[in-house]
Amino acid sequence: MPAPGGALESALAMPEKDANRSDLPFVGRVLIVVAVGALVAAVWLLSDVILLLFGSILLAVTLRALAAPLITYLKIGDRWAVAIVGLLLLAALSAFAVMFGPDLWHQVQVLTDRLSQAMKMMGDRFQIGSITDLLKGGNPTRSLGAIVASVFAWSSTLLGGMADLVLVLFGGLYLAIDPGLYRAGLIKLVPPSVQPNIEAALDDAGEALRRWLGAQMTAMVLVGTLTGTGFWLVGLPSPVALGVIMGLAEFIPFVGPIVAAIAALLLAAAQDWNAMLWALGVIIVVQQLESNVIMPLVVGSTVAIAPAVALFAIVSMGVLFGPLGLLFGFPLAIVFDIAVRRLYVLDTLGERVDIMGHPAKRT
Repeated sequence: MPAPGGALESALAMPEKDANRSDLPFVGRVLIVVAVGALVAAVWLLSDVILLLFGSILLAVTLRALAAPLITYLKIGDRWAVAIVGLLLLAALSAFAVMFGPDLWHQVQVLTDRLSQAMKMMGDRFQIGSITDLLKGGNPTRSLGAIVASVFAWSSTLLGGMADLVLVLFGGLYLAIDPGLYRAGLIKLVPPSVQPNIEAALDDAGEALRRWLGAQMTAMVLVGTLTGTGFWLVGLPSPVALGVIMGLAEFIPFVGPIVAAIAALLLAAAQDWNAMLWALGVIIVVQQLESNVIMPLVVGSTVAIAPAVALFAIVSMGVLFGPLGLLFGFPLAIVFDIAVRRLYVLDTLGERVDIMGHPAKRT
């Protein structure tokens, strides 16, 4: 027969055990919240690295797209095909640098000087002090220190940019050589029940990026050529350099062409108002051709992102993550759009949705 004290102790211990069990779900939820917060903080701290990784993915998509004919028709292995394409691109860039590099560099230098003069002229016209005047206005030692600090800041930025470029190049090469390895590893991170959905989303995003990159590269070449030719016909200085800048700016839709156009118009305004009007006419005509002829013919309905959504996505990425966010804002919007359409609208809500111009099927 148990002692009376033992029964009393058992009765008192049972509520304590029940309390401990009831605390387990709460502790689990707290741990989940902490883990999600830590993940968000890690993503924020590593945002530059993640964006560079995305740049490597874009390069890998480009290399794989260029190597596809060699793989399909010539039956060359993936690694050799990517290596051949990389060497051909390197040879083409080297030949371009040798043939047009000196003249282009000279025009860029002339363009930089003229833009500086144009900015000074506009500053004088609107009674805005120049940078030189601001430097002269303070303590000479303080101004000298600001100049030295600026030199070091630009040097570190240049070196950092070169290091980022090397990282993107090597990362893109590794991803292009064996994309299946990294794809399989990424898919294994999610539960088996949703792996087919993730695979379909990756396929759609990769195809959309491939088509957009092809269309964008074509648009960059055509816009740069047409703009440079138009500026040469209207007598604008450094037309080749301006054409190259306008072409490169096309990689950042909406925002890039506006910034490049402002630089061209500022340069034209330094000559006279007629030159500015002619330059504005060239820009408007080329942009209309790009929007209504070039892009619809090349890309069609592949990237069905509303212009306002794309614009605010680019600006938001630029505000959040700086130049890298601005540079990769639109292709990131493409990936996000595909993910929302495939994983949420189609698979979660069960609604009909078009992906790359065609009705998507559930996996």
